[in-house]
Amino acid sequence: MAGVGIFIGAFGLIFYLLILLLPIALLVALQVWLCKKSLRLGLILPGISLVLSMVLVFSMAAFGRIGGGALRVTDENGNIIQEETIKAPPIKAEEVVAVGLVFLVSNIPTVVFGGVWLHYKGRKDTLDDLKRMRIEDLE
Repeated sequence: MAGVGIFIGAFGLIFYLLILLLPIALLVALQVWLCKKSLRLGLILPGISLVLSMVLVFSMAAFGRIGGGALRVTDENGNIIQEETIKAPPIKAEEVVAVGLVFLVSNIPTVVFGGVWLHYKGRKDTLDDLKRMRIEDLE
């Protein structure tokens, strides 16, 4: 009976890995196809990935700093009785490290897509150089 549980657990792990890796493989295949079409089209996915990672990092940095502001105590007529300014806590080194790590991890797709783009750009440049050399040899 324990062997069946291990089999189901291993099957579940493989199933979840496929669910996780299939979209990644499809995005990489899309990046390759875009780069083969045009180098400009090949910059779409790295650009989107970079923008999304920056949104994630800026939102983490901005929402982590919420805490400052003004505290106002009013009476039943809306008159301000007491006003107090609350300062945001100082930035800690751990917060900076956390934001930096989130930036690095969230830019892994940007690096992968950019690497595919650089590969096809280098390949195109090499083919253009070979074409130019053949034209020069014919002259």
